[in-house]
Amino acid sequence: MNTQPISDAEYATALVTGRAESETEIRAQAARYVPERDAIEIVTNRNAGFLIPRQWIGALQDVPIEELGNLEVWPDGSAIELEDRDIHISVHGLLTAILPAMLPSRTVAAIFASRGGQATSRAKRLSSKVNGRKGGRPRKRATADVT
Repeated sequence: MNTQPISDAEYATALVTGRAESETEIRAQAARYVPERDAIEIVTNRNAGFLIPRQWIGALQDVPIEELGNLEVWPDGSAIELEDRDIHISVHGLLTAILPAMLPSRTVAAIFASRGGQATSRAKRLSSKVNGRKGGRPRKRATADVT
């Protein structure tokens, strides 16, 4: 194995990146095979659960049922794996891919639209402060009717 030392700055950057990804990506707390449903249950880091039919997960379709009990979650929760078969599945990628199949498209669109409307940025905050000092958002000018 080729090991390469990393600097303190690289380590600190990796920690910051990992923490940011854990806040924005879906991570797993636990995963298990549910034989009665022929499905994989994933519990996320926010204690939400998903029951995903095995046939929806291409990498697991040909795996014997006896081996599915060996599913493990990576320590950071970013993937589930079957180490003996060298199968690694990104939790965030899996749930992002199957969510549209689980929910009606209008519901998915509404979720993303509401989240997008809540987006804030430095520019938005600054603009809001400036407008607040002026007494609020500027009123739109009334347009004259042309006849």
